[in-house]
Amino acid sequence: MRTTLSLAVALLFSFSAVAQSESKTVKSEITEVTVFQQGAQVSRKANVQVPAGTSTLLFSGLTQNMDPNSIMLGGSGNLTVLSITHKRNFLTEEDKSETMKGLETEIDKLDRKLEEIASTEFGLVMERELLEANRKLGGDGGFSLQELKAAADFVKQRREENARAWYKLQNEKKDVNERKQKLQQQINVERQAFSQKTGMVEVRVEAASAVNARFDLSYIANGASWISTYDARVDDLTKPVNLTHKAQITQQTGEDWDNVDLKLATGNPAAGAQVPYMNVWYVNFSNMRVGGLPAQFGDAVSNANTRFDNTKDKELSKSLSNQQFQVTQNLTQQEYTVDRKQTVASNNSPITVVLREISLPAKYEYHAKPRLDLDAFLVAKIYNWGQYDLLDGELSLFNNKTYVGKAYLNTNNPEDTLQLSLGRDKGVVVTRERVYNKQEKTFFGTSRIDYYVWKIKLKNNKKIPVDIVLRDQVPVAQNEEIKVTIGSTGGGKLHEKTGIIKWRFTLAPGQNTSYEVSYEVRYPKDKAQGVMYY
Repeated sequence: MRTTLSLAVALLFSFSAVAQSESKTVKSEITEVTVFQQGAQVSRKANVQVPAGTSTLLFSGLTQNMDPNSIMLGGSGNLTVLSITHKRNFLTEEDKSETMKGLETEIDKLDRKLEEIASTEFGLVMERELLEANRKLGGDGGFSLQELKAAADFVKQRREENARAWYKLQNEKKDVNERKQKLQQQINVERQAFSQKTGMVEVRVEAASAVNARFDLSYIANGASWISTYDARVDDLTKPVNLTHKAQITQQTGEDWDNVDLKLATGNPAAGAQVPYMNVWYVNFSNMRVGGLPAQFGDAVSNANTRFDNTKDKELSKSLSNQQFQVTQNLTQQEYTVDRKQTVASNNSPITVVLREISLPAKYEYHAKPRLDLDAFLVAKIYNWGQYDLLDGELSLFNNKTYVGKAYLNTNNPEDTLQLSLGRDKGVVVTRERVYNKQEKTFFGTSRIDYYVWKIKLKNNKKIPVDIVLRDQVPVAQNEEIKVTIGSTGGGKLHEKTGIIKWRFTLAPGQNTSYEVSYEVRYPKDKAQGVMYY
Protein backbone atom coordinates (compact mmCIF):
# COMPACT_ATOMS: atom_id res chain seq x y z
CA MET A 1 0.00 0.00 0.00
CA ARG A 2 1.42 3.41 -0.98
CA THR A 3 0.81 6.65 0.86
CA THR A 4 1.53 10.24 -0.05
CA LEU A 5 4.20 12.15 1.83
CA SER A 6 2.12 15.31 2.17
CA LEU A 7 -1.43 15.28 3.48
CA ALA A 8 -2.07 18.78 2.07
CA VAL A 9 -1.10 17.72 -1.49
CA ALA A 10 -3.29 14.65 -1.14
CA LEU A 11 -6.26 16.76 -0.11
CA LEU A 12 -5.86 19.00 -3.19
CA PHE A 13 -5.78 15.94 -5.40
CA SER A 14 -8.84 14.42 -3.74
CA PHE A 15 -10.91 17.57 -4.27
CA SER A 16 -10.12 17.51 -8.00
CA ALA A 17 -11.34 13.94 -8.20
CA VAL A 18 -14.48 14.35 -6.08
CA ALA A 19 -16.79 13.85 -9.04
CA GLN A 20 -15.33 10.38 -9.65
CA SER A 21 -15.29 9.35 -5.99
CA GLU A 22 -17.51 6.54 -4.72
CA SER A 23 -18.42 6.08 -1.06
CA LYS A 24 -18.34 2.65 0.50
CA THR A 25 -19.10 1.67 4.09
CA VAL A 26 -16.44 -0.60 5.56
CA LYS A 27 -17.17 -3.18 8.24
CA SER A 28 -14.13 -3.59 10.44
CA GLU A 29 -13.47 -5.96 13.33
CA ILE A 30 -11.58 -5.27 16.56
CA THR A 31 -8.75 -7.80 16.74
CA GLU A 32 -6.34 -6.39 19.32
CA VAL A 33 -6.51 -3.94 22.22
CA THR A 34 -3.69 -2.49 24.30
CA VAL A 35 -5.07 -1.06 27.53
CA PHE A 36 -3.09 1.69 29.19
CA GLN A 37 -3.56 2.85 32.74
CA GLN A 38 -5.73 5.54 31.13
CA GLY A 39 -7.08 4.88 27.66
CA ALA A 40 -6.68 2.02 25.19
CA GLN A 41 -5.27 1.56 21.72
CA VAL A 42 -7.85 -0.26 19.61
CA SER A 43 -6.72 -2.12 16.48
CA ARG A 44 -9.19 -3.04 13.75
CA LYS A 45 -8.87 -5.06 10.55
CA ALA A 46 -10.96 -4.93 7.39
CA ASN A 47 -10.80 -6.48 3.94
CA VAL A 48 -12.24 -4.21 1.24
CA GLN A 49 -12.77 -4.65 -2.47
CA VAL A 50 -11.62 -1.26 -3.79
CA PRO A 51 -12.73 -0.35 -7.34
CA ALA A 52 -10.49 1.39 -9.86
CA GLY A 53 -10.33 5.16 -9.52
CA THR A 54 -10.92 7.33 -6.49
CA SER A 55 -13.02 5.93 -3.64
CA THR A 56 -14.14 7.07 -0.20
CA LEU A 57 -14.08 4.34 2.44
CA LEU A 58 -16.18 4.98 5.55
CA PHE A 59 -15.08 3.15 8.70
CA SER A 60 -18.24 3.79 10.73
CA GLY A 61 -19.73 2.61 14.01
CA LEU A 62 -16.55 3.53 15.90
CA THR A 63 -16.36 4.99 19.39
CA GLN A 64 -17.10 8.66 19.80
CA ASN A 65 -14.35 8.69 22.48
CA MET A 66 -11.63 8.38 19.84
CA ASP A 67 -8.60 10.68 19.92
CA PRO A 68 -8.33 11.96 16.32
CA ASN A 69 -4.60 12.68 16.70
CA SER A 70 -3.90 9.00 17.39
CA ILE A 71 -5.40 7.56 14.18
CA MET A 72 -3.00 5.33 12.22
CA LEU A 73 -3.73 3.35 9.08
CA GLY A 74 -1.75 0.45 7.66
CA GLY A 75 -2.33 -2.63 5.57
CA SER A 76 -1.54 -4.00 2.12
CA GLY A 77 -2.82 -3.45 -1.41
CA ASN A 78 -1.76 -1.64 -4.56
CA LEU A 79 -3.40 1.71 -3.89
CA THR A 80 -2.62 5.21 -2.66
CA VAL A 81 -4.12 6.77 0.47
CA LEU A 82 -5.06 10.36 -0.39
CA SER A 83 -6.51 11.56 2.93
CA ILE A 84 -7.73 10.42 6.31
CA THR A 85 -10.43 12.39 8.12
CA HIS A 86 -12.12 11.91 11.48
CA LYS A 87 -15.84 12.72 11.58
CA ARG A 88 -18.93 12.26 13.72
CA ASN A 89 -21.55 10.08 12.07
CA PHE A 90 -25.04 10.23 13.57
CA LEU A 91 -26.07 6.70 12.85
CA THR A 92 -28.78 5.48 10.51
CA GLU A 93 -31.22 2.61 10.80
CA GLU A 94 -28.68 0.34 9.11
CA ASP A 95 -26.22 0.87 11.94
CA LYS A 96 -28.55 -0.31 14.68
CA SER A 97 -27.68 -3.49 16.50
CA GLU A 98 -29.84 -6.59 16.13
CA THR A 99 -30.72 -6.31 19.81
CA MET A 100 -32.07 -2.78 19.35
CA LYS A 101 -34.01 -3.76 16.24
CA GLY A 102 -35.57 -6.67 18.11
CA LEU A 103 -36.55 -4.47 21.05
CA GLU A 104 -38.14 -1.89 18.74
CA THR A 105 -40.11 -4.67 17.00
CA GLU A 106 -41.40 -5.92 20.37
CA ILE A 107 -42.45 -2.41 21.38
CA ASP A 108 -44.31 -1.98 18.07
CA LYS A 109 -46.24 -5.20 18.78
CA LEU A 110 -47.15 -3.98 22.26
CA ASP A 111 -48.30 -0.62 20.87
CA ARG A 112 -50.65 -2.45 18.48
CA LYS A 113 -51.93 -4.54 21.38
CA LEU A 114 -52.64 -1.38 23.38
CA GLU A 115 -54.60 -0.01 20.39
CA GLU A 116 -56.73 -3.19 20.35
CA ILE A 117 -57.32 -2.87 24.09
CA ALA A 118 -58.37 0.79 23.65
CA SER A 119 -60.86 -0.26 20.92
CA THR A 120 -62.35 -2.97 23.15
CA GLU A 121 -62.56 -0.46 26.04
CA PHE A 122 -64.51 1.91 23.80
CA GLY A 123 -67.01 -0.90 22.95
CA LEU A 124 -67.55 -1.76 26.62
CA VAL A 125 -68.13 1.88 27.51
CA MET A 126 -70.69 2.23 24.69
CA GLU A 127 -72.49 -0.90 25.86
CA ARG A 128 -72.73 0.44 29.44
CA GLU A 129 -74.10 3.72 28.18
CA LEU A 130 -76.67 1.86 26.06
CA LEU A 131 -77.79 -0.25 29.02
CA GLU A 132 -78.14 2.87 31.19
CA ALA A 133 -80.14 4.67 28.47
CA ASN A 134 -82.67 1.83 28.24
CA ARG A 135 -83.39 1.42 31.93
CA LYS A 136 -87.01 2.66 31.28
CA LEU A 137 -88.58 -0.37 29.72
CA GLY A 138 -91.98 -1.06 28.10
CA GLY A 139 -92.95 2.39 26.78
CA ASP A 140 -96.66 3.43 27.05
CA GLY A 141 -98.01 -0.08 26.59
CA GLY A 142 -95.82 -1.52 29.31
CA PHE A 143 -94.51 -5.05 29.73
CA SER A 144 -96.01 -8.06 31.28
CA LEU A 145 -94.50 -9.19 34.55
CA GLN A 146 -92.79 -12.09 32.84
CA GLU A 147 -91.35 -9.87 30.07
CA LEU A 148 -90.16 -7.33 32.64
CA LYS A 149 -88.39 -10.03 34.64
CA ALA A 150 -86.68 -11.38 31.49
CA ALA A 151 -85.55 -7.89 30.48
CA ALA A 152 -84.18 -7.16 33.98
CA ASP A 153 -82.31 -10.47 34.02
CA PHE A 154 -80.83 -9.70 30.60
CA VAL A 155 -79.64 -6.24 31.68
CA LYS A 156 -78.17 -7.61 34.88
CA GLN A 157 -76.34 -10.40 33.03
CA ARG A 158 -74.94 -8.00 30.44
CA ARG A 159 -73.79 -5.51 33.07
CA GLU A 160 -71.99 -8.29 34.98
CA GLU A 161 -70.38 -9.61 31.81
CA ASN A 162 -69.38 -6.08 30.88
CA ALA A 163 -67.80 -5.52 34.30
CA ARG A 164 -65.88 -8.80 34.15
CA ALA A 165 -64.64 -8.02 30.64
CA TRP A 166 -63.59 -4.54 31.74
CA TYR A 167 -61.69 -5.91 34.75
CA LYS A 168 -59.89 -8.52 32.61
CA LEU A 169 -59.06 -5.89 30.02
CA GLN A 170 -57.57 -3.53 32.63
CA ASN A 171 -55.32 -6.31 33.96
CA GLU A 172 -54.19 -7.12 30.43
CA LYS A 173 -53.54 -3.42 29.78
CA LYS A 174 -51.46 -3.19 32.98
CA ASP A 175 -49.36 -6.22 31.98
CA VAL A 176 -48.75 -4.83 28.51
CA ASN A 177 -47.72 -1.43 29.87
CA GLU A 178 -45.34 -3.02 32.40
CA ARG A 179 -43.80 -5.15 29.65
CA LYS A 180 -43.44 -2.09 27.45
CA GLN A 181 -41.79 -0.14 30.27
CA LYS A 182 -39.19 -2.86 30.79
CA LEU A 183 -38.48 -3.04 27.07
CA GLN A 184 -38.18 0.73 26.98
CA GLN A 185 -35.59 0.61 29.77
CA GLN A 186 -33.62 -1.98 27.81
CA ILE A 187 -33.82 0.03 24.62
CA ASN A 188 -32.64 3.14 26.46
CA VAL A 189 -29.52 1.24 27.50
CA GLU A 190 -29.01 0.11 23.92
CA ARG A 191 -29.51 3.64 22.63
CA GLN A 192 -26.93 4.96 25.07
CA ALA A 193 -24.40 2.46 23.74
CA PHE A 194 -25.69 3.18 20.24
CA SER A 195 -25.04 6.91 20.69
CA GLN A 196 -21.41 6.23 21.66
CA LYS A 197 -20.71 4.69 18.25
CA THR A 198 -20.82 7.91 16.30
CA GLY A 199 -17.13 7.99 15.47
CA MET A 200 -16.16 7.58 11.83
CA VAL A 201 -12.90 7.58 9.89
CA GLU A 202 -13.18 8.60 6.24
CA VAL A 203 -10.35 7.33 4.03
CA ARG A 204 -9.98 8.51 0.43
CA VAL A 205 -7.96 6.16 -1.75
CA GLU A 206 -6.97 5.85 -5.40
CA ALA A 207 -6.40 2.55 -7.20
CA ALA A 208 -5.18 2.06 -10.76
CA SER A 209 -7.29 -1.09 -10.95
CA ALA A 210 -9.71 -2.97 -8.72
CA VAL A 211 -7.90 -4.48 -5.76
CA ASN A 212 -8.75 -6.48 -2.65
CA ALA A 213 -7.02 -4.44 0.08
CA ARG A 214 -6.44 -5.16 3.74
CA PHE A 215 -6.64 -2.22 6.16
CA ASP A 216 -5.25 -2.04 9.70
CA LEU A 217 -6.84 0.87 11.57
CA SER A 218 -5.81 1.84 15.07
CA TYR A 219 -6.63 4.71 17.43
CA ILE A 220 -6.63 5.66 21.10
CA ALA A 221 -10.01 5.43 22.84
CA ASN A 222 -10.73 7.15 26.13
CA GLY A 223 -12.81 5.49 28.83
CA ALA A 224 -10.62 2.44 29.54
CA SER A 225 -8.15 1.68 32.32
CA TRP A 226 -6.54 -1.10 34.33
CA ILE A 227 -4.94 -1.46 37.75
CA SER A 228 -2.77 -4.13 39.33
CA THR A 229 -4.01 -6.32 42.17
CA TYR A 230 -2.21 -9.13 43.95
CA ASP A 231 -2.85 -12.28 45.95
CA ALA A 232 0.03 -13.06 48.34
CA ARG A 233 0.00 -16.58 49.79
CA VAL A 234 2.21 -18.12 52.44
CA ASP A 235 1.68 -21.79 53.33
CA ASP A 236 5.00 -22.59 55.01
CA LEU A 237 7.61 -20.37 56.68
CA THR A 238 10.34 -22.35 54.91
CA LYS A 239 8.97 -21.60 51.44
CA PRO A 240 8.76 -18.46 49.26
CA VAL A 241 5.78 -16.11 49.05
CA ASN A 242 3.53 -17.07 46.14
CA LEU A 243 2.41 -13.85 44.47
CA THR A 244 -0.34 -13.81 41.85
CA HIS A 245 -0.23 -10.62 39.79
CA LYS A 246 -3.64 -9.78 38.36
CA ALA A 247 -5.08 -6.96 36.28
CA GLN A 248 -8.49 -5.43 36.88
CA ILE A 249 -9.77 -3.97 33.61
CA THR A 250 -12.71 -1.63 33.09
CA GLN A 251 -13.91 0.06 29.94
CA GLN A 252 -16.83 2.13 28.71
CA THR A 253 -15.50 3.26 25.37
CA GLY A 254 -18.77 2.41 23.62
CA GLU A 255 -17.20 -0.55 21.79
CA ASP A 256 -17.38 -4.12 23.05
CA TRP A 257 -14.07 -5.95 22.78
CA ASP A 258 -15.19 -9.40 21.69
CA ASN A 259 -12.64 -12.22 21.70
CA VAL A 260 -9.63 -9.95 21.14
CA ASP A 261 -5.90 -10.23 21.73
CA LEU A 262 -5.29 -8.19 24.86
CA LYS A 263 -2.19 -6.37 26.04
CA LEU A 264 -1.78 -4.25 29.15
CA ALA A 265 0.72 -1.40 29.22
CA THR A 266 1.87 0.79 32.08
CA GLY A 267 1.99 3.95 29.98
CA ASN A 268 -0.51 6.80 29.85
CA PRO A 269 -0.77 8.51 26.44
CA ALA A 270 -3.01 11.20 27.94
CA ALA A 271 -0.15 12.39 30.16
CA GLY A 272 1.81 13.69 27.16
CA ALA A 273 5.34 12.86 26.08
CA GLN A 274 6.89 16.32 25.87
CA VAL A 275 9.46 17.29 28.51
CA PRO A 276 8.08 20.42 30.23
CA TYR A 277 9.92 23.69 29.69
CA MET A 278 11.08 25.45 32.84
CA ASN A 279 10.70 29.23 32.79
CA VAL A 280 12.25 31.69 35.21
CA TRP A 281 10.57 31.54 38.62
CA TYR A 282 9.91 35.08 39.87
CA VAL A 283 8.94 36.52 43.20
CA ASN A 284 7.84 40.12 43.68
CA PHE A 285 6.51 42.29 46.50
CA SER A 286 3.64 43.92 44.60
CA ASN A 287 2.32 40.80 42.83
CA MET A 288 4.11 37.79 44.27
CA ARG A 289 3.59 34.47 42.51
CA VAL A 290 5.31 31.49 44.04
CA GLY A 291 5.23 28.25 42.08
CA GLY A 292 3.86 29.71 38.85
CA LEU A 293 4.61 32.00 35.94
CA PRO A 294 4.35 35.81 36.16
CA ALA A 295 1.37 37.31 34.38
CA GLN A 296 3.43 38.73 31.49
CA PHE A 297 4.43 35.24 30.39
CA GLY A 298 0.82 34.03 29.98
CA ASP A 299 0.47 35.10 26.35
CA ALA A 300 3.81 33.62 25.37
CA VAL A 301 2.86 30.26 26.81
CA SER A 302 -0.52 30.35 25.10
CA ASN A 303 1.07 31.15 21.74
CA ALA A 304 3.61 28.39 22.15
CA ASN A 305 0.82 25.87 22.75
CA THR A 306 -1.02 27.14 19.70
CA ARG A 307 2.04 26.71 17.52
CA PHE A 308 2.52 23.18 18.82
CA ASP A 309 -1.13 22.34 18.04
CA ASN A 310 -0.68 23.57 14.48
CA THR A 311 1.97 20.92 13.89
CA LYS A 312 -0.39 18.04 14.64
CA ASP A 313 -1.52 17.61 11.03
CA LYS A 314 2.10 17.38 9.88
CA GLU A 315 2.89 14.82 12.55
CA LEU A 316 -0.18 12.81 11.52
CA SER A 317 0.89 12.73 7.86
CA LYS A 318 4.35 11.51 8.85
CA SER A 319 2.92 8.63 10.87
CA LEU A 320 0.60 7.63 8.05
CA SER A 321 3.43 7.42 5.56
CA ASN A 322 5.01 4.59 7.56
CA GLN A 323 2.11 2.17 7.41
CA GLN A 324 4.03 -1.06 8.09
CA PHE A 325 5.44 0.23 11.39
CA GLN A 326 4.62 -1.83 14.47
CA VAL A 327 5.78 -1.31 18.06
CA THR A 328 7.31 -4.49 19.42
CA GLN A 329 9.25 -3.00 22.34
CA ASN A 330 8.61 0.22 24.18
CA LEU A 331 11.49 1.40 26.32
CA THR A 332 9.34 3.71 28.45
CA GLN A 333 6.73 1.25 29.69
CA GLN A 334 6.07 -2.35 30.63
CA GLU A 335 3.74 -4.46 28.52
CA TYR A 336 1.93 -7.62 29.51
CA THR A 337 0.42 -9.92 26.90
CA VAL A 338 -2.58 -11.92 28.09
CA ASP A 339 -2.27 -15.53 26.90
CA ARG A 340 -5.89 -16.12 25.95
CA LYS A 341 -8.28 -14.00 23.95
CA GLN A 342 -10.54 -11.88 26.11
CA THR A 343 -13.99 -10.32 25.93
CA VAL A 344 -14.56 -7.02 27.72
CA ALA A 345 -17.98 -5.41 27.39
CA SER A 346 -18.35 -1.63 27.36
CA ASN A 347 -20.32 -1.45 30.61
CA ASN A 348 -17.66 -0.35 33.13
CA SER A 349 -17.99 -3.70 34.96
CA PRO A 350 -14.47 -4.82 35.90
CA ILE A 351 -13.01 -8.09 34.71
CA THR A 352 -9.90 -9.66 36.22
CA VAL A 353 -7.22 -11.54 34.32
CA VAL A 354 -4.13 -13.25 35.72
CA LEU A 355 -0.90 -11.83 34.35
CA ARG A 356 1.72 -13.98 36.04
CA GLU A 357 2.65 -16.10 39.02
CA ILE A 358 5.79 -15.05 40.92
CA SER A 359 7.71 -16.95 43.57
CA LEU A 360 9.34 -14.45 45.93
CA PRO A 361 12.11 -15.75 48.22
CA ALA A 362 11.43 -14.25 51.63
CA LYS A 363 12.67 -14.12 55.18
CA TYR A 364 9.88 -14.47 57.75
CA GLU A 365 9.83 -12.80 61.14
CA TYR A 366 7.29 -11.75 63.73
CA HIS A 367 6.81 -8.11 64.71
CA ALA A 368 5.33 -7.25 68.09
CA LYS A 369 4.43 -3.81 69.49
CA PRO A 370 2.58 -4.71 72.70
CA ARG A 371 2.12 -1.09 73.84
CA LEU A 372 -0.20 -0.73 70.83
CA ASP A 373 -1.42 -4.28 70.19
CA LEU A 374 -0.87 -7.55 72.08
CA ASP A 375 -0.86 -9.70 68.92
CA ALA A 376 2.26 -10.69 66.99
CA PHE A 377 2.23 -10.03 63.25
CA LEU A 378 3.91 -12.25 60.70
CA VAL A 379 5.99 -10.26 58.21
CA ALA A 380 7.65 -11.48 55.01
CA LYS A 381 10.77 -9.56 54.02
CA ILE A 382 11.54 -9.69 50.29
CA TYR A 383 15.00 -8.60 49.22
CA ASN A 384 15.91 -7.03 45.87
CA TRP A 385 12.22 -6.85 44.99
CA GLY A 386 12.84 -4.30 42.22
CA GLN A 387 13.89 -7.09 39.82
CA TYR A 388 10.28 -8.32 39.64
CA ASP A 389 8.88 -5.14 38.01
CA LEU A 390 5.99 -4.91 40.44
CA LEU A 391 3.42 -2.12 40.19
CA ASP A 392 1.37 -0.30 42.81
CA GLY A 393 -1.74 -2.24 43.75
CA GLU A 394 -3.96 -3.74 46.42
CA LEU A 395 -2.79 -6.93 48.12
CA SER A 396 -5.07 -9.70 49.34
CA LEU A 397 -3.14 -11.66 51.96
CA PHE A 398 -3.53 -15.38 52.67
CA ASN A 399 -1.74 -17.16 55.50
CA ASN A 400 -1.90 -20.96 55.32
CA LYS A 401 -4.93 -20.75 52.96
CA THR A 402 -6.77 -18.39 55.33
CA TYR A 403 -7.61 -14.87 54.22
CA VAL A 404 -6.08 -12.45 56.72
CA GLY A 405 -6.86 -9.05 55.20
CA LYS A 406 -5.74 -6.47 52.69
CA ALA A 407 -2.69 -4.27 52.32
CA TYR A 408 -1.32 -1.97 49.64
CA LEU A 409 1.84 -2.56 47.67
CA ASN A 410 3.60 0.76 47.26
CA THR A 411 6.42 0.48 44.74
CA ASN A 412 7.60 4.05 45.42
CA ASN A 413 9.75 2.53 48.11
CA PRO A 414 13.45 3.39 47.82
CA GLU A 415 14.47 0.51 50.07
CA ASP A 416 15.84 -2.75 48.67
CA THR A 417 13.66 -4.73 51.09
CA LEU A 418 9.91 -5.00 50.72
CA GLN A 419 7.90 -5.97 53.80
CA LEU A 420 4.54 -7.71 53.52
CA SER A 421 2.43 -7.97 56.67
CA LEU A 422 0.72 -11.37 56.65
CA GLY A 423 -1.56 -10.79 59.60
CA ARG A 424 -1.85 -11.80 63.24
CA ASP A 425 -0.58 -15.12 64.55
CA LYS A 426 -1.85 -16.39 67.92
CA GLY A 427 0.97 -18.93 67.94
CA VAL A 428 3.24 -16.25 69.39
CA VAL A 429 1.83 -15.01 72.72
CA VAL A 430 2.72 -11.50 73.89
CA THR A 431 1.81 -9.75 77.15
CA ARG A 432 2.74 -6.36 78.64
CA GLU A 433 1.88 -5.30 82.19
CA ARG A 434 2.88 -2.60 84.63
CA VAL A 435 4.59 -4.27 87.58
CA TYR A 436 5.66 -1.18 89.52
CA ASN A 437 3.51 1.89 89.89
CA LYS A 438 4.52 4.70 92.22
CA GLN A 439 3.98 8.45 92.32
CA GLU A 440 5.62 10.73 94.92
CA LYS A 441 6.33 14.35 95.68
CA THR A 442 9.82 15.56 96.55
CA PHE A 443 10.12 16.91 100.11
CA PHE A 444 12.54 19.72 99.39
CA GLY A 445 11.44 20.77 95.95
CA THR A 446 8.57 21.56 93.69
CA SER A 447 8.61 18.38 91.60
CA ARG A 448 6.45 15.29 91.29
CA ILE A 449 7.93 11.99 90.10
CA ASP A 450 6.09 9.13 88.35
CA TYR A 451 7.87 5.74 88.39
CA TYR A 452 7.10 3.10 85.74
CA VAL A 453 8.24 -0.50 85.34
CA TRP A 454 6.78 -2.55 82.47
CA LYS A 455 7.29 -6.27 82.00
CA ILE A 456 6.92 -7.79 78.52
CA LYS A 457 6.59 -11.56 78.14
CA LEU A 458 6.71 -13.63 74.94
CA LYS A 459 6.18 -17.33 74.33
CA ASN A 460 6.52 -19.39 71.14
CA ASN A 461 3.70 -21.96 70.97
CA LYS A 462 4.58 -22.97 67.43
CA LYS A 463 6.44 -26.15 66.46
CA ILE A 464 9.22 -24.30 64.70
CA PRO A 465 11.66 -21.60 65.84
CA VAL A 466 10.60 -18.04 65.04
CA ASP A 467 12.51 -14.78 64.60
CA ILE A 468 10.95 -11.90 66.49
CA VAL A 469 11.37 -8.13 66.29
CA LEU A 470 9.98 -6.56 69.48
CA ARG A 471 9.42 -2.84 69.96
CA ASP A 472 8.37 -0.88 73.03
CA GLN A 473 8.48 2.81 73.92
CA VAL A 474 9.43 5.26 76.62
CA PRO A 475 7.96 8.79 76.53
CA VAL A 476 9.89 11.70 75.01
CA ALA A 477 9.53 15.09 76.70
CA GLN A 478 8.40 18.00 74.56
CA ASN A 479 8.81 20.57 77.32
CA GLU A 480 12.00 21.51 79.14
CA GLU A 481 10.13 21.41 82.48
CA ILE A 482 9.48 17.67 81.99
CA LYS A 483 12.43 15.32 82.42
CA VAL A 484 12.38 11.63 81.50
CA THR A 485 15.06 9.40 83.00
CA ILE A 486 15.52 5.88 81.62
CA GLY A 487 16.20 3.23 84.24
CA SER A 488 16.43 0.09 82.09
CA THR A 489 15.82 -0.82 78.46
CA GLY A 490 15.90 -4.56 79.18
CA GLY A 491 18.84 -5.02 76.85
CA GLY A 492 17.04 -3.40 73.92
CA LYS A 493 18.46 -0.70 71.66
CA LEU A 494 17.03 2.76 72.40
CA HIS A 495 16.45 5.38 69.74
CA GLU A 496 16.61 8.56 71.79
CA LYS A 497 14.70 10.86 69.40
CA THR A 498 11.67 8.58 69.17
CA GLY A 499 11.92 6.74 72.51
CA ILE A 500 11.51 3.41 70.68
CA ILE A 501 13.31 0.39 72.13
CA LYS A 502 14.00 -2.49 69.77
CA TRP A 503 14.91 -6.14 70.40
CA ARG A 504 15.68 -8.81 67.81
CA PHE A 505 15.89 -12.47 68.89
CA THR A 506 14.87 -16.04 68.08
CA LEU A 507 12.53 -18.21 70.18
CA ALA A 508 12.72 -21.97 69.98
CA PRO A 509 9.51 -24.04 70.01
CA GLY A 510 7.91 -23.75 73.45
CA GLN A 511 10.49 -21.21 74.65
CA ASN A 512 9.50 -18.03 76.50
CA THR A 513 11.36 -14.88 77.46
CA SER A 514 10.72 -11.56 79.19
CA TYR A 515 12.08 -8.01 79.28
CA GLU A 516 11.65 -5.14 81.72
CA VAL A 517 11.57 -1.44 80.85
CA SER A 518 11.74 1.19 83.60
CA TYR A 519 11.78 4.98 83.59
CA GLU A 520 10.71 7.95 85.67
CA VAL A 521 9.02 11.18 84.65
CA ARG A 522 9.74 14.35 86.71
CA TYR A 523 7.60 17.50 86.32
CA PRO A 524 6.45 20.51 88.42
CA LYS A 525 3.90 19.77 91.15
CA ASP A 526 1.64 22.63 90.17
CA LYS A 527 1.31 21.27 86.64
CA ALA A 528 0.48 17.69 87.57
CA GLN A 529 -3.04 17.93 86.15
CA GLY A 530 -1.70 19.08 82.82
CA VAL A 531 0.75 16.23 82.11
CA MET A 532 -0.44 14.12 79.18
CA TYR A 533 1.00 11.05 77.47
CA TYR A 534 0.09 10.85 73.79
